Amino acid sequence: MPFGDVTHNPAATVEGSSIPLVDVVVASCVIRFGLDGELEWGRLDGRGLRVAAEELQRAISALQHHQRRVLRLVEERRAYEAVGSRDAADWAAGQLGISRHSASEQIDLDRKLAELPHLADKAAAGELSAEQVKPAVELAADTIHGDDGEEAPAGDGGVAERDRRLAQDAPSMSVATLRRRAARRRRPAAKDHAEARRVRNFESWTAGQELRFRGSLPLDDGARLLKAIERQMPDRDGTTTPGQRHADGLLALASATIAADADPDRATVVVIAELAAICDDDPAATAELETGQPLATDTARRLVCDSRLSVLVQDRDGRAVGLGTTARTVTPALRRALVVRDGHCRFGDCTSRRFLHAHHIAHWPAPTVMSNLALVCYTHHHALHEGGWHLTGDPFHELVAVHPDGRHSPPNHPHHHDHTDRPPDHPAREPALFADTG
Repeated sequence: MPFGDVTHNPAATVEGSSIPLVDVVVASCVIRFGLDGELEWGRLDGRGLRVAAEELQRAISALQHHQRRVLRLVEERRAYEAVGSRDAADWAAGQLGISRHSASEQIDLDRKLAELPHLADKAAAGELSAEQVKPAVELAADTIHGDDGEEAPAGDGGVAERDRRLAQDAPSMSVATLRRRAARRRRPAAKDHAEARRVRNFESWTAGQELRFRGSLPLDDGARLLKAIERQMPDRDGTTTPGQRHADGLLALASATIAADADPDRATVVVIAELAAICDDDPAATAELETGQPLATDTARRLVCDSRLSVLVQDRDGRAVGLGTTARTVTPALRRALVVRDGHCRFGDCTSRRFLHAHHIAHWPAPTVMSNLALVCYTHHHALHEGGWHLTGDPFHELVAVHPDGRHSPPNHPHHHDHTDRPPDHPAREPALFADTG
């Protein structure tokens, strides 16, 4: 029973909803899946969940089509003027929580759909998602851009025929296929690149312990960014998804850029932590970024493991009474010695040789010396702090990773594990109070 065939039944409405359109969809779900008036998705089996996702997507797609239509009418009837907005996109950005670019794109898309009745009917019925509609409309256009930027007839039997054919075929085509066909058909011009550059954008925001972001770049600049990320991506290990590896590559790219910056003051990410959070694992102690977002004390200790440090001494009233100079806990010379000795990540059976961090086996302020350091990869450095694991053993011979529940990793030997002579430890240094020597 498609959503379009369901008449709103107040008795089937799930308690707590206050939006009539949502009530219709919810009532349809209750009736369609026999949920006895309660929307409990967990009661469905695998097939039921798949069908439910399909039905919900159809409802969402239909509602998105109607939202495009309403936005275009707001624009055409200048309904935004009564509340002082400059245009419909400005009003939508302020009242609907969507960007001006997205609102403008939706208005333009509905204007084009008005000339494509078959595709519009499919969109109104929820058979074309918002992501399918845009490339389908581009494929149905009457003109394409030539290499000189001028528009030329599209051919292919005219708009009406393409509209009819796409309305039949597009619902079963993936978004990727539709976009690829639209891109091949529409030859880019110089003004397309200029427009892509004009709307280039980067937005970021925090959500709990996540930094989320989105943006856009011109195609050629985007290809350069992707290539740089791919060059920094860790090797496949069977446990991470391609998306996670891309995220790790982006982070490695940013870390390398900061590390190479000649101005350490501007390139330093500042963490403010109470001493008890670093040394004593005090659950009441606090740690946060300079922007005010809180950090777990385990995360603060991981950052202290191999970072620049500065000490700010405060009195009981929070007034600064002393400031230590910037220092590194691991000097470049000491890191080179670690690379020669370890050669790879020292966690379990990991053999990663890239993106290695110098980890303090006994955490700061234990001495920063070879006998208290081991190289670990980015993933396992997180495991050793936020994951609760710890390393035990002799880093010159054998290290074992131990989980709080008692699990042990396989033993890990340094790259030159057959060497029995130890290099002398560097003298222990008071952390974060002396000038950088590296």
